[in-house]
Amino acid sequence: MVKEDNLSHSGFVIEQSMRPNSDKNQISYLIRLIDDRDEFVRKRVREELIKRGEDVIPFLEIAARTERHEVQSIASEIIQAIIPLKLLRQFSELAQSSPSGHWCLETGVTLLQKFGYPDEETHNLTQSLDHLAEEVSLLIDYKQPPEQTVKTLTRFLFFEKGFEGNKINFSDPDNTYFSRVLDKKMGLPITLSALCVFLGQRVGLPIVGVGLPGRYIAKYESLTHPIYFDPFDKGRILSQEDCAKLVSNMGYHFEEYYLGAATSRETLTRMMNNLIMTYNSNSETGKAKHLSEFIKALS
Repeated sequence: MVKEDNLSHSGFVIEQSMRPNSDKNQISYLIRLIDDRDEFVRKRVREELIKRGEDVIPFLEIAARTERHEVQSIASEIIQAIIPLKLLRQFSELAQSSPSGHWCLETGVTLLQKFGYPDEETHNLTQSLDHLAEEVSLLIDYKQPPEQTVKTLTRFLFFEKGFEGNKINFSDPDNTYFSRVLDKKMGLPITLSALCVFLGQRVGLPIVGVGLPGRYIAKYESLTHPIYFDPFDKGRILSQEDCAKLVSNMGYHFEEYYLGAATSRETLTRMMNNLIMTYNSNSETGKAKHLSEFIKALS
């Protein structure tokens, strides 16, 4: 005979978890069972919490701060399982906001950051970018020629602030996660170019990303004389011939349309593909699979 106070009887536990009269009470009840001594109960509770999605994360975060190590571990693991599902929905909503792919790249980068570092506050990323923009805005003379403006920006970032391309450990995932790029002052061509784009947006400079095959660069847009530059090479100014050489050095045939501005979708997808290659090479196939699902949501 099953006793109603015996939490180890799996059939009873899950049924009981449905009895509280509010979602909050139901979730709280389930949280109390995440380290139940019965393995079947723990498994069913985990499945139910994941199914409920992001609404349970605040409760799990509280549980993760408990003194009991096992509860901390289980709560954190469930959070890690829920976050990709939440991000998948958010990436889908972002894509739907502009079918042409011209949605806010910074929003996409911030969501990607939550995948790599779910416990970090994303407002710190925004504040760091705002602070850099405030500093560089004091240096820019908006009456100077565009090329000089680009040099002012790149001198600030790559010489005064010390940002640089991570040429030693190119495949480090932190080269793509933006908070780590800002903290370590190292990144890939695509993330350093995105940094220039984000600062440009804040200080009123028409800087865009350019997704050359094998190399991502930045461009100061102008109808008469666009300025191409390479943030991975400390902001070196590039002629169109230099851009063609970069492409050919990577084994591709240069086409002039490569010099067009990349969309936010193209840029974020490229970042995700970089991570997929890294995670697959590190046998972290679960992370690579989630990123592939994010790319599909953006398409």
